[in-house]
Amino acid sequence: MSFKVGIIGHTGRGNYGHYLDMAFVGVEGADIAALADPDDDGRAEAAEKTGARTAYADYREMLSVEKPDIAVVASREVGDHRDLVIDAARAGANVYLEKPVATAPEDVDAMQAACDESSVMCVVAHPWRGHPPIQRVAIPLIKSGRIGEPRLVRVFGKDGEKGGNEMFLDLYPHFFDFLWQVFGVPLWCSAHLTQDGRTCEQSDLRPGWEGMGLVAGNGLKAYYCFEGGVAADFESYQGDGASDPYRVDIYGTEGTISLPGPMGRGPDIYWHPRANPELIDDGWEVIPAEPPPDRHKWLRAHKRMARSMMDMLEGREPEWDLVQLPNAKLYLEMALLAHASHMQGARVGLPLPDGKNPFDHWTA
Repeated sequence: MSFKVGIIGHTGRGNYGHYLDMAFVGVEGADIAALADPDDDGRAEAAEKTGARTAYADYREMLSVEKPDIAVVASREVGDHRDLVIDAARAGANVYLEKPVATAPEDVDAMQAACDESSVMCVVAHPWRGHPPIQRVAIPLIKSGRIGEPRLVRVFGKDGEKGGNEMFLDLYPHFFDFLWQVFGVPLWCSAHLTQDGRTCEQSDLRPGWEGMGLVAGNGLKAYYCFEGGVAADFESYQGDGASDPYRVDIYGTEGTISLPGPMGRGPDIYWHPRANPELIDDGWEVIPAEPPPDRHKWLRAHKRMARSMMDMLEGREPEWDLVQLPNAKLYLEMALLAHASHMQGARVGLPLPDGKNPFDHWTA
């Protein structure tokens, strides 16, 4: 069976995400029929790159004329995702969506309602779900007891210009999906946001980049507690740009593993036999995994997920479990718990009370 694919991007406003324009290109069963981009030069370049037969300036026209089976919503402009997904669903297209999913849980609810009404599927593109070293080596390694009982997870969410709340909201989908796969739903969150070292106040609120909604601060520490006492500590601070910490370390009673971020080109999994190893220590070993790392690993993960999405649409068992809107909403709520906790100065738990970004109604 062949699936007609239409790609939606916007050069200069979210572009085509992390390789989403190429996710279905060359995948068996995918017919790249059309592409939409309001930017003339960007549209021409993307159409040539993807091999799309027809290119449109207006994505709504593309949906109406081409009637794709799958719409790839590639733009990273988070604030646009709600309307793009709803329009695609109403046109009868299944959706492959760039993350983060949306700005607020209520937006995800609206997207889900549109998908349910049209009986279509929305898959949110979490590359680690299609990456064998994570799914078939790292997660089983933890669950099999290779590091004993997990106690602490430390997540480092990059620094640089956008370090802090913005980088947290940009990167949480990768790490929170991983945490959910291993530990389930958190019991509560306690968070502290800072601006240049001082506690953030209402006056620090500002619109985040790529339409992610209101944010505050260039430093963030968010602590999540899971069943069994496992803690996950997410930190992101604006740095000097000289280093770019981006990894998750899992400490157990009998060892430690470290997973560099999804785009890293080095080894995917490091293991140490001690519960509290030194940062620089001869005891660290690389856990081999197939395929070996290279610069194409993220794109190849997309292609695996694209094929699994088509398998699901054909009623077959997919090779890779994919993230759909309910889980993407959960991860967004987990992230926004950090906003609510900072505002209240206390632990907070799920669910969020009104489906909004808590910063939308922060009062002094």
